[in-house]
Amino acid sequence: MGRSILIFLLGLFSGIAGSFLVYRYGPQLSFIDMPNQRSSHSEPTPRGGGAGILAALIITAAFIFNDMIFTALAGAVGLLGFLDDRFTISSNMRLLFQMLISATAVVLFLGLPISLGALMLFLFYVVFITGTANFYNFMDGINGIAGLTGVIGFGLLAFFSSFIANNTEIALLSICLSAGCLGFLPFNFPKAKVFMGDVGSIFLGFIFAFFVVKLSANTRGFICLIMFLCMFYADALVTIFYRWRKGENLLKAHRSHLYQYMSNEMAMPHWKVATIYAIMQLIFGFLALLAYRHGFMWQLTVSGGFAVMFFVTYKIIKNIVPLTATARTNI
Repeated sequence: MGRSILIFLLGLFSGIAGSFLVYRYGPQLSFIDMPNQRSSHSEPTPRGGGAGILAALIITAAFIFNDMIFTALAGAVGLLGFLDDRFTISSNMRLLFQMLISATAVVLFLGLPISLGALMLFLFYVVFITGTANFYNFMDGINGIAGLTGVIGFGLLAFFSSFIANNTEIALLSICLSAGCLGFLPFNFPKAKVFMGDVGSIFLGFIFAFFVVKLSANTRGFICLIMFLCMFYADALVTIFYRWRKGENLLKAHRSHLYQYMSNEMAMPHWKVATIYAIMQLIFGFLALLAYRHGFMWQLTVSGGFAVMFFVTYKIIKNIVPLTATARTNI
């Protein structure tokens, strides 16, 4: 218990300190997000506030658990995000490096694939980790949504790791990340003084997916764990599907996500949209834990019910006639 409290406080303090430093010195160091036609904000805002969350995890992994391999992987992902926040790396180059880091992580965990089945699992996990990292980044577009989801998603991972999987290291690392996101929130929610940046969002998505891979002893475990980030997965996948149907370039920046439509076209305050996503994530994460206890058919019911609910809601909201540009408010 004492170590859990210590790690929680480390994550919380580091999240606060990192956000404050970016808020104070980010503009002088050119860590600044300039709004454009795809943005949901209108004022230049410092970005890179997720650096404190990254620092907390690296300190915990390196000095408390002495897990230098995991520290190096986390550091590599964080460095990639840091460089993108500062210099803006091309999407193709960024994706290539992400896949290389993801492949390295899977090889270190599962070993080199030596059969067709192992190769298929290897490729699936590489795509899953890379995809989750980018999905988290896609969903970090309005105040509070990435921070609130991080608090809940990693909190649920900590519970699963501690009471179901009996994996103390992942449980404590998840507590660290959840606390780090909590420390970041006062600087981003309900009003944004700083943005999380790629150093936070891509990093959090990568670590979440990597923990899922390590904790997934079977299909039931995997289904339960991905439900801890179900709102992000659903919004990202449905949006990608519709953009693909329209023939759009999937690597090009856009603002077609449901949360963006609600914030921009429907002019809902950012804090309301972020809170709705967080509440739904908490509800279905809790239901996923209950379903895991009751068996595979319960899991299919919960996950399938969520998928249908989200798809129908997506269609209904996207068919609402948006406000005119002059009637919109930038929150």
